[in-house]
Amino acid sequence: MERLLYISVRVDVGPYYEFANESFKHPLPPANLTTLPFSVSLQTILVWQCLHSYCVILDVSSCAGRCGEGYSREADCQCDYNCQHFTECCHDYKRHCTAELSCKGRCFETFVRGQECDCDADCRKYQKCCPDYQEHCEDAKRSSKNSQKKKPKKVVEAHEMYTNYFVPDEQDDKNLCNGKPTNGIIALPNGTLAVFRGHYYWLLDSSKQPTVSPRKIIEGWGIPSPIDTVFSRCNCDGKIFFFKGSQYWRFTNDVKDVGYPKQIAKGFAGLNGKITAVLSVAQHNSRPESAYFFKRGGSVQHYIYNQEPAKKCKKKVNVRYPAYTPRAVIKRRRFERAIRSAVVYRTPVMHHTVRIYQNPTGQLYFNVKLLHEEVKINSYWRGFPKVVHAAISIPSYWKPDGFDYYVFSKDQYYNVNVASRTARSVTSRTGQTASKDWYKCPK
Repeated sequence: MERLLYISVRVDVGPYYEFANESFKHPLPPANLTTLPFSVSLQTILVWQCLHSYCVILDVSSCAGRCGEGYSREADCQCDYNCQHFTECCHDYKRHCTAELSCKGRCFETFVRGQECDCDADCRKYQKCCPDYQEHCEDAKRSSKNSQKKKPKKVVEAHEMYTNYFVPDEQDDKNLCNGKPTNGIIALPNGTLAVFRGHYYWLLDSSKQPTVSPRKIIEGWGIPSPIDTVFSRCNCDGKIFFFKGSQYWRFTNDVKDVGYPKQIAKGFAGLNGKITAVLSVAQHNSRPESAYFFKRGGSVQHYIYNQEPAKKCKKKVNVRYPAYTPRAVIKRRRFERAIRSAVVYRTPVMHHTVRIYQNPTGQLYFNVKLLHEEVKINSYWRGFPKVVHAAISIPSYWKPDGFDYYVFSKDQYYNVNVASRTARSVTSRTGQTASKDWYKCPK
């Protein structure tokens, strides 16, 4: 019988193991569990017992001791020798896994001037290949398709032991209306919504049903898929960010910026972990522009951008979406309209038109770039779902800060009040789902 155990392991001076599980405690490692040959502090690892044998998966963000290991969807970054082809390598991959005079681990690298020998696709043309180019690159390319088909299957089987969010067929699923969770949703400058799931994305408007022939992310955006999440900033520029593993890409006006991908930890003050969704928040009065990073495991981390002087946006985004308004607010607005209509016959009233821009005028801030500590979602927000799959910030002229905020959990969606840190479940109150309201799927 298989038993699933979550074990916290810490190795400081020599291999000491602490099994933190009420149903299974042991002061020393079992005899058939291989001793780890290094002394570091490790994160939580997963151990399961299959016929008295133990398997260990390390969730780390470095290639130290991991060079050449198989692909794993659970790792923040990869260290297999094909990771450069998919831009999924850890930040220290070249330092730990490559050698200057060998093509081992370098087969998919781009040309870099000044190297002793090269391993890119054109090295034979210029007669500058490393001596083992054929052994590691040409022979590996012939067998890479077969090896890639076998490895992900093994990882998915282990993955299904503790989560049911994804199934093997989902990555190639072109039906947006099947109720499965998406990887992200954003509002584009032209007013359309872009929904991402698996290897595909859909461009939606408020009148048409989603197409059954979506585009591939790699073709439309030029980045590897599937992505972890996508979001855009709540300012005049509205730059779009894609997260995948330990790297991120930035787009300006739907064009990828030069120099990307970059490491998430460097661009966001040390942010790490598995990011599942990002909620961008606009600057308003004394509140700075920021972002909330939702992570796997039900935690969230708050990040504050370097603040810039408020400016008037030249171009305003107009997106049609299913705006949610509580009944109490509707009654208050009806009462205010009734009072105004009664007073207008008695005394002259001066009406002022106020236009709300994406980045409302507010106070100036010092240049502060801060990443808050990671906390549990339910300790910081009220009414939030335990698992957040996607989030979106949509320009709205009816809101004081110029935006309306929503989060998605599977096919349910929630309206977020950032000021009070609360979320109202629209699905439980109205019965409407993301498939019906946002994607316009047939009923």
